Amino acid sequence: MEQLESKYVTPLMDAVTGLLDYLWTFGLLLFSPLQFVAIFVALAAALVLHRLVRRVIRTLANNTEGKLVRRALATAGAISLPIGWVIGLWVSLGLLTFFHEPTAMVRLFANLINAWVIIRILTTLLPTSSYANWVSWTIWGFAALNAVGLLDPTILWLDGIKFSSGQVNISLWTAIQGLISSSILLWAAYHSSGLIAHRLEKATSLSPTAQVLLSKVLGIVLMVVAVLVGMQIVGIDLTAFAVFSGALGLGVGLGMQRTVANLVAGFTMLADRSIKPGDVIEIQTGDGPTYGVVKALAARYVSVRTRSGTETLIPNEILISNPVTNWTFSDKRVRRSLVIGVGYNSDVEKAMDLTVHGALACRRVLRDPRPVCLVRGFGESSVDLELRFWIADPEEGVANISSDILLQIWKLYRANDIEIPFPQREITIRNAPVPEAE
Repeated sequence: MEQLESKYVTPLMDAVTGLLDYLWTFGLLLFSPLQFVAIFVALAAALVLHRLVRRVIRTLANNTEGKLVRRALATAGAISLPIGWVIGLWVSLGLLTFFHEPTAMVRLFANLINAWVIIRILTTLLPTSSYANWVSWTIWGFAALNAVGLLDPTILWLDGIKFSSGQVNISLWTAIQGLISSSILLWAAYHSSGLIAHRLEKATSLSPTAQVLLSKVLGIVLMVVAVLVGMQIVGIDLTAFAVFSGALGLGVGLGMQRTVANLVAGFTMLADRSIKPGDVIEIQTGDGPTYGVVKALAARYVSVRTRSGTETLIPNEILISNPVTNWTFSDKRVRRSLVIGVGYNSDVEKAMDLTVHGALACRRVLRDPRPVCLVRGFGESSVDLELRFWIADPEEGVANISSDILLQIWKLYRANDIEIPFPQREITIRNAPVPEAE
């Protein structure tokens, strides 16, 4: 019991007592009238500077059209007051130190306002509020520890907590450094890949497939490089992860076969240019045929927007292993056909001419090749005609253009007495019994 007390309890009590003594001494150093004067003088100077900066920013914003520049100017106007205040606090801190006066309160205010400025700048760049909250609490924690002078002791305490596994020896502080640096590098890689993809979209010399392929490859490379650089920054030997990478590869091969298959299938489609953004495709899925426009090629799926306005996410593996009708693979022009029947008493040649004119009355029908009308056969109650026409925008739909053409043909037929027959049956009764006379 005495060994336990001397080994654990006594050092813990000494640490707590030392911390309380430090906080008491730090608290006494906070309450200095000269520090209060320095803080308020710095705030007054910052208010004057803030008004001048706001006028300049308002003038620049009125003469600027770029959205990004306007956002940067708005952020600069919002943080001009704390920046001016923190500059005044650091000047006051230097003067108080020169005259050997207490500086604890001024240092506390300067660190906290520094943290607020950094948080305000970073949160405008982060994509979601969850990331912004995580970054905010991290910066506030470091600022508070630095303000009370406990940052260095905390770092030493975290560095003393080590985890060892074979050749890998990592402290808790090293892990935190790696997490922070990797997060920053991954954020930079993510936004860099987005910027590169945006620039590639404007490259008219590249096909849409090449643009998507290059953007995805560069995005993956940047993410991998960010993780490796983050490990190197904190001094982690990457050769120590050789065994771990082998186990990870085995796990991927066994448990993530479908995910990897979809990823490989996506790169295959991009490489052979079989499907690209903007193509109109038709494929059989579990709910029947899916017809729509390819909106995006993701790492795992293809987003197809149907005519009903919904987006169907089709796994890449299905597109590779099943027949797909690509209406715009090599040419966006598509030929459609409609079967129409006219009565045997109608002028067939005139009906054929009116059918062609009905198709030409629709703006989506191409004039070259010109629509044609053929006699396909003699039915039980009608002469069967077939109208063939071409369109160059299948992504706008094919059922609607058929409906428009049929409506125009119906109007022309009615105006020119062309009969559209319906099935009729004639019943002849032979040897009918003669009714007996009463």
